[in-house]
Amino acid sequence: MSAAIAENKEKKKFWTMKRKRLCFIWGMLALPLLQWLVFFVYVNLDSIAMSFQQIDYASGKVVWTIDNYARFGREFKLLPQMRNAIKNSVFAGLNDALLAMISVMLAYIFYKKVPGRGFFRIVFFLPSIISIVVYTMAYKYMFANGGPINSLLQKAGMRLSDIPLWFGDKHWAFRLVLIYCLWVGTGYNVLILGGAIENLPEEVMEYSKIEGVGMLRELFQIVIPMIWPTLAVSFLGCITTVFTMFIQVDLLTEGGPDQSSQTIAYLINGLIKSSNANLEWGACMGICFTVIATPFIVVARKLLDKTSEKFGF
Repeated sequence: MSAAIAENKEKKKFWTMKRKRLCFIWGMLALPLLQWLVFFVYVNLDSIAMSFQQIDYASGKVVWTIDNYARFGREFKLLPQMRNAIKNSVFAGLNDALLAMISVMLAYIFYKKVPGRGFFRIVFFLPSIISIVVYTMAYKYMFANGGPINSLLQKAGMRLSDIPLWFGDKHWAFRLVLIYCLWVGTGYNVLILGGAIENLPEEVMEYSKIEGVGMLRELFQIVIPMIWPTLAVSFLGCITTVFTMFIQVDLLTEGGPDQSSQTIAYLINGLIKSSNANLEWGACMGICFTVIATPFIVVARKLLDKTSEKFGF
């Protein structure tokens, strides 16, 4: 009897509250940690290794070499597709910055309780809750031959032969992708930035009203500085967009005529999909652009952090 009691006490000593807490924490972290190790650590390490390889898929022979990096150095400026992809990617980042500014202005207008704000909130947020595939199909239909855009232009007096092919026109394809990004992205950004504006101290906003501060001055001198930490995250996302924009191009244009709407991410994805022989080259491009992007992101983060310390509340 005494031995059983002693054994039970020993178990209680071992299974302390601290150990129970640790087991619970590690139990919750186990699956996310495993996913991170497999889908981030392993995938990235494998990509780095592959970028130094030339693989003969017929024989399975692997040759370790730096030829892929030498090729990247040669073709970075010379390959027309590369130049076009970089240009489009930069415009995509600038488009995201424009989206952030438009979203701030719309969020501020909704905050000021303008007439019809409820209706416009639904209109702007609707694309964010509809499936991207459905919304993409609707957007493409708008510019189809029998779509509303062409019909309106014809009613306005334009001949059908003068109307662009839109997604089939290399001058218009990527522009329409950028417009699509503005349209789809506005709702989510307005929701986030609107929440930040709603949380501003009422005393500050009341004081600006008493002082007779106009809406434009209030927006740029009071609201934007005070929500700057939230807005800074959006601007940081503009840099990542330069190197990651892919799905919009893939769904809307599939690269566009003469690959006119390619971005860096789409170009790399296309190289990987085209044939197994391009896997190592695609991995090399991914690593090189990561190295190029990292300093920009780090510097931008430092600058935005410094400005965030001055502003906000």
